[in-house]
Amino acid sequence: MKKTVLLFLITLLTCGYAFADKIETATGLKKLEGERFITDMKYNSEDNFLKKNVYKDFGIDSVYVHKEVYDKLKALEPVLKEKKLKLVIFDAYRPLEVQKAMWEILPDGRYVANPKTGSLHNRGTAIDVALAYEDGKYLEFPTEFDSFEAKAAHTYVCAPEERYKCENRDLLKSLMESTGLTALRTEWWHYQLPNAKQYPILSVYKEEPANEK
Repeated sequence: MKKTVLLFLITLLTCGYAFADKIETATGLKKLEGERFITDMKYNSEDNFLKKNVYKDFGIDSVYVHKEVYDKLKALEPVLKEKKLKLVIFDAYRPLEVQKAMWEILPDGRYVANPKTGSLHNRGTAIDVALAYEDGKYLEFPTEFDSFEAKAAHTYVCAPEERYKCENRDLLKSLMESTGLTALRTEWWHYQLPNAKQYPILSVYKEEPANEK
């Protein structure tokens, strides 16, 4: 059995995007696409606080979320269209295998969830987002994505000359909460299902059952 699983892992890793193709089948998550969504997967680049592309080896460049999150975001599409906005998605479902890779780079629970307990992203119940105009230009927020500054919190009060950044943050919060998702107090970009922790951690690599003779 172990040899079979090992060969399965090697095959997926050497097939690039084959890993992503198997996510829906293995986890029951849904791929999120639409004209109102912009995919900007930060961990599929070096433009993140780890300064390393941790999704590349797993072939992840698309957005996968729990069905409940999917339904809520699809219901938001007509509202975004009416407001002439688009939703930018920085991160969504993150396989447990990626969480382990992140933990190897930065084993610090203040910044990366320990894979032993898992992240809400490992459950497909959390999503990191921002807003963009019709032409794709991003709205400005109090901080960049994945900033660990106090300014990233929803309670941060912008200086008068940057008040528009807080207004953008509040607009995003209003839109996301209108769907039934809840905000993380310390991160303006993070939203999740109200009962997000109740869902299981999802791994794409599934061991095959023992061969009974």
